[in-house]
Amino acid sequence: MKEIDLNDEQKLLIITTWNENKDNPPSLQDLTQKVFPEIPNIDGRSVYGKAVKKFLASRDLKVKTKSEYTPKDRIEFSQEQKDFIVNSASKMSFVEIAKHLFNNYSLTNLSIEARSVEDYLNTLPVQIRNIEKEEDENTQTTEGYKPPKNIERALVRVNKYVLDGINKDKITTKQKKEMTSLISYLHTYRFLHQIDTYTDLIDRELFESSFIRYTYDKSDLTQEEVDQYIVLATEVVISSNIQETIQTLQQQIDIEIDSGQKIPMTLVEAVTSARTEYNQCVTRQQKLLNDLKVKRSERLSNQVKENASILNLVQMWKDEETRKEMIKMADMRREVLKSEIGRLSSMDDVKARIFGLTEEEVLDG
Repeated sequence: MKEIDLNDEQKLLIITTWNENKDNPPSLQDLTQKVFPEIPNIDGRSVYGKAVKKFLASRDLKVKTKSEYTPKDRIEFSQEQKDFIVNSASKMSFVEIAKHLFNNYSLTNLSIEARSVEDYLNTLPVQIRNIEKEEDENTQTTEGYKPPKNIERALVRVNKYVLDGINKDKITTKQKKEMTSLISYLHTYRFLHQIDTYTDLIDRELFESSFIRYTYDKSDLTQEEVDQYIVLATEVVISSNIQETIQTLQQQIDIEIDSGQKIPMTLVEAVTSARTEYNQCVTRQQKLLNDLKVKRSERLSNQVKENASILNLVQMWKDEETRKEMIKMADMRREVLKSEIGRLSSMDDVKARIFGLTEEEVLDG
C-alpha cells in the first residue's frame, strides 16, 4: 500500500489529542485508531500508523510505540509494610513476602512488587537477611518439589500457610514431634508424585498448603490416613480449577448478553455441568474430611481406653502386691509372737517371777 498523506483535519486531531495529555501522551496505536476509526484492527505498524508517526516527528514529538518498554518505579513502602518485610525476612523469600504483603498470589520474581521487596531487603543489615532461605519457588517448579528435611525448614512451611502457626522460639516437645511426623508425610512417595504433577505454581502451593494445614498438628496418622489427606488436598485443587472454569464461562455469557446475542445452549450446558461437578467435588471433600475426623477420633479414643485399662491393671496389681506383702508380714509377726509366747509359757522361773513366787514356794505349794 502506498504512503498515506494526512489531511488538515486529521493533523489537527492529532495535535489536539496530544496536547490534552502532554504529561502522559497516547501511544502510536491509540492515536492511529483515533485518526482512522473506520479502519478495523489497525495498529501503529500499518501505513496509517506510519503516517501518524511521520507527522509527529515533523513536529519534534516522540510517540511511544507498543514495543517500547517503560520501566516502572519501585514501590514506596509504609512503615507498617517495612515492619512486615523485616519480620518476614527470616521466614519467606522476597516473592512470598510480596504475595502476602499485596494479597496477590499470582506475583512472580519479575513483578514490580516483588522487585521492590527485594530492593528493600538488600538495604537491611546482613544479620537480618543472611539467613538460610527456602529454595526459590521457581527453581522448585522446574527441578521438582523439595520437601523440608529438618524441623526448622518444616516450621517455615507451616508458618507460611497456617495463621498464627508455631513460634520457633517457644516450640514444645509435642510440636517438635508433630514437625518430625510432617516431614515424614511430605517425603512419602505418593505425596511427592502427586505434587510434581502440578506444573502450575499456584496449583502446587494450593496442594501443599491444604495438606500441611490438615496434617501439621497430627503426629499419629497412619499411612492410610496420610493417603486420604493427599486425596483431600487433591480435591481442593480440583475444586479451585473448576471455579476458574465457571468464572471463564460466566464471563463469556456476560459478553454474549451485553452484545445482545443469543446465548448458545452449549455454553449454558457447560456452565451447568461445571457447577454440578464443583458441588460434587465439595461434597466429596466434606465427606472425606468428616470420615477422617471420625476415624481418628475413634482410634484415639480406643487408645485412651486401652491405656486406661493398662494403668488400672498396673494399679490393681500394685495394690494387690502391697496387700499381700502386708498380710505376709503380719502372718510372720504373728508366728514369731506365737512361738515366743509358747517358749515363755513353758518356763517355770518366768512364771514364778511373774507371779512373785520363789522356786521353793512353788515347789512347796
